[in-house]
Amino acid sequence: MKKTLAIALVLVFGFATMAMAGGFDKCAGCHNGKIAPDKAKLTEKVKTADGLLKAAKDSKNPMMNAIKGNDADLKAAATDLGLK
Repeated sequence: MKKTLAIALVLVFGFATMAMAGGFDKCAGCHNGKIAPDKAKLTEKVKTADGLLKAAKDSKNPMMNAIKGNDADLKAAATDLGLK
């Protein structure tokens, strides 16, 4: 019983930590240079925060569907990338 409770607490804490990640941290899992362009490539390609929002919303990649409607997270990612 204690072992099951301990595992459950670790899982809850792990998922809560992921949910609290902000800005580009939420994007970095895929934007690592292997699955999607990394941070350096993104900042080469997109020069402004508005450009990042537009590119994300215009993306045809189905993996972007979850973030397309979340302007706050996209703006936070743009800030982390140093875009204005």
